[in-house]
Amino acid sequence: MQSKLLLIILTAVLFWVFKFYVPYGLYIVLPINLFVTFLHELGHAIFALLTGGQVHEVFIHANGSGYAATAGGIRLLILMGGYIGSALFGNLLLYIGICKPKISIIALYVIIGIMMFTAVWWFSSVFTSILLIVFSILVFWMSKKSKVSAANWLVILGTASIVYILMDYNAGPSSDLAMFTEIVPILPQAVWAILWLLAVVVITWRTLRKAFA
Repeated sequence: MQSKLLLIILTAVLFWVFKFYVPYGLYIVLPINLFVTFLHELGHAIFALLTGGQVHEVFIHANGSGYAATAGGIRLLILMGGYIGSALFGNLLLYIGICKPKISIIALYVIIGIMMFTAVWWFSSVFTSILLIVFSILVFWMSKKSKVSAANWLVILGTASIVYILMDYNAGPSSDLAMFTEIVPILPQAVWAILWLLAVVVITWRTLRKAFA
């Protein structure tokens, strides 16, 4: 467990340093940015399906932004699904990597399946599909390692995703927050941003607490 904790700390620190203190470090962490964008848009898509809606396409831009084109469903939950959903996915990867290492390779295969499904069934652009195929190849390479290595990769992906989400709480989901605030105008957008951030912090804290209890 100590090795996993050190891996979490090391991943978080390196991500922070590369993003803010290393020249051109943003380009180094861009793959993580794109992966988190995929999780974010996947969250929108899944919440749309869970609430009876449809998903037409999932788009990822080269600069790290993206969108999920959905129809129907409960708009309020779909908007929350991007930020909260991506946090849940990141925490799930982290939890499996720490507590369920025996199924870590299966988890990687599931990730591959979801990315390939998105690339083909929810096709939006050649760039998005190629990106997801490349990611699938990288994840497949991770799955060919030992269970310990596969679990470590899940910890790294989960930690990096969560760190990015926490740092991006105001800029990343700003458009989602704006539309959410229009539907529920009882609080200002800035307050909703803080509440969403607190929700992610609580989810992550409960994951770590359960993992290292």
